[in-house]
Parts: sequence; structure tokens; C-alpha cells
Amino acid sequence: MNLLERLDVCLSRGAAMTKLIAEDMFGDDSPDSRAITRRWGIQEAALMVGVSQPTIRNAEDDGRLPPPDMVKKGRIEQRDGYTIQQINTMREVFGTLPYRPEGEDPVVVGIAQHKGGAFKTATAVHLAQKLALDGLRVLLCDANDPQATASLYHGYVPDLHIHADDTLLPFYLGQRTDAMYAIKPTCWPNLDIIPSCLAIHRIESEVMPLHDKNMLGGIAPQMLLRSAIESVWDGYDVVIIDSAPSLGIGAANVVCASDVLVIPTPAELYDYASANQFFAMLRDLMAALMADGGDVFEPDVRVLITKYSLASGSQSEMMAENMRKAFGDMVLDEVVRVTDEVGKGQLKMRTVFEQAANQRSSSRAWNNAIKIWEPVCSEIFNKLIKPRWNNKGAE
Repeated sequence: MNLLERLDVCLSRGAAMTKLIAEDMFGDDSPDSRAITRRWGIQEAALMVGVSQPTIRNAEDDGRLPPPDMVKKGRIEQRDGYTIQQINTMREVFGTLPYRPEGEDPVVVGIAQHKGGAFKTATAVHLAQKLALDGLRVLLCDANDPQATASLYHGYVPDLHIHADDTLLPFYLGQRTDAMYAIKPTCWPNLDIIPSCLAIHRIESEVMPLHDKNMLGGIAPQMLLRSAIESVWDGYDVVIIDSAPSLGIGAANVVCASDVLVIPTPAELYDYASANQFFAMLRDLMAALMADGGDVFEPDVRVLITKYSLASGSQSEMMAENMRKAFGDMVLDEVVRVTDEVGKGQLKMRTVFEQAANQRSSSRAWNNAIKIWEPVCSEIFNKLIKPRWNNKGAE
């Protein structure tokens, strides 16, 4: 068997494995088969909606809300908890949906790092799902990552469900004038995705020659992603970009598309050095754009410390301290502590935010993961997204 034949076998087996995992988890490998089966109790629902428990009960009694789902446990019939769809219905009834204020633009948050394994995609996906869970309308953009892990999280398998024409590639190459064609639904009511696949890597070799031939519709090559996002963003409050670990034209597009740029950086020496390299790239890019007189966006840049270990002998505390000294207030307060639940979530094709009680590896591990991700997502929203709306109606 030659190398070409071996690679064909590997590809076939890999696709079969992904299909089997999806069928085991969801009964089908189609993205349409996915569903959020997690339920929230009335106390949790009241906090999420922003009203009291009696307010919910009264609305159910007087018909403003449908009767709650009930389940019999032993001899007693009890509330079965609320689905995310039912919680959003409550928000509509009580007027507590946290949409951006009228007249304000959506906020574009790029998650970027040129080194793999930094929890970049994990951060992008958990942030997108948490904001959708909170009632915001979110678009997750798998902008330039050939690995398409963010797409996989939502059931879209690259080169099985998603091909070149389903990604932003046609827009990048000047073949489309808006990005609506690329938007796909997810099982989250408030979360859509622009997926990716292997073909997206073509932007690194094809965009600049097209620009040189004036075939990009007058759009500067570094502004293509921003243009694509603005063509479809009217129905969203927040756009989250998951970037590939690279320093090419794709990374430049993520930087220029973002209002807020979050750089996940593990609390380890080599990753600290890689963050410095990313800043050097960012500085060179901004300087070159200014020198050329091109469009220059200056995103609000923040560093998110990830893979923070509490284990004895870990370098995390020292490295986090050094990062805070070097980068100052660019470093977010919250950190992503080391957790196996990210890897387990990938295997289950579910993040911690969508796992129902019977889908968790253990209640303790799940609760620990929730306590890691919720504060991180809340800090990004409260410090970096919400203030951009001037606090008008975004209470």
C-alpha cells in the first residue's frame, strides 16, 4: 500500500469515526438531529429571565405563559424544568431580552492566537453559547480555520456537511457580495454559525493575487471579513470570530474585523513568548496599514490566561504574574483553569453549557467546569461588549 492509498484509508476511517460518534450521541450524524436537552429549574430560570419565581408562576396561572412541563417522580408529579426555548419565551413575555440598544451596532469579538492548543476555539465556542444562553443573538464565525473545530462542536463536519461553497471562501474570493448564503442554524435558538472546512486555507494563496488584479470589488484584502460580517449582522447583537492559528492574511482579516480582540494564552513560558510574537505581528500589521493609508481598525485587545493549573509545582502562578506585569491591564481578571471537561466535551460534541444531567461525566466535574467558564464569559461581556453600547438599554 503506497502513501496515497494509506491516506485514503485514514480519511475514510476518520470520517466513519466522526459519523459513529455523532450517531451515538444524537441518533444521526446530521446537524439537524442535535437538540439542547438540558433543562433549568424555576429558580435558575427566574435568575436568567430577571424576574421572581412567583412572577413566573403567576404568569403560568393567568395564561401569559404556557403551563410548565411536568414529570412524575415516584408518586409525585413535579416540574420537569424549562428548556432554553421556554426561557426565551419568558424573556419575550416579561420584556427582558438583552438585545443591543436600537441604533447601536453589533460588537465583533475576535478570538485569535497564532499558536495551537491555547483554548482559542474552546473560548470562542463557550463564549458564543453563553451569550446565546443569556438571550443575546449571536453569530459564530469559523472565519479562516481549516480544522473547523468550532463547526464540529455544532455538528457540522468539514468536508462531509460543509464544503468550500458553504464557507466564507466565495466571499473572500470576490464571488459573493454578502455572506447570508453561508449562515447555518445551530441547536441553540439564538446562535447561528458560519462554518468552515479545509478549503478555507486557499485564502492564504489566492486573496492577494485577486487583489492585485482588482477582482475583490474594491474591498481592501484585510477588510474582507469585516465586510462579510457587516453584510449580515443586522439580526445579531454579538459576532464571535474563531481564528486559525496563523499569521497570514486570514489573521489580518480577523484583527481588522474585530472591535474586541481576545488572545487566549496558556500560563506557560513558551505560550507567553508566543503572545509576544502575536503582538509583534499585530504591531507590524497596524504600522503597515497606517503607512499605506488604508482602513485601520484598532480593536480593544485583551489577554485571557488559559490552562491555569492549581497543581503543586505548576508554573502557572509565576507565569500569570509575569504576564500581568508585562501586559498590564490588557490581561483579563478571570482565568481558564485546567479542566479535562473541554476535551470530554469535544468527544461528546457538547460544551458544558449544553450538557443535560445525564450527559455529564460527573456532577462535580461539570460544576467545576461551569465555575470556570461562566465568570470568563461574563467578564468579556460586562467589560468589553456591554460598554460599547453606552449602557443604553443594556442593563
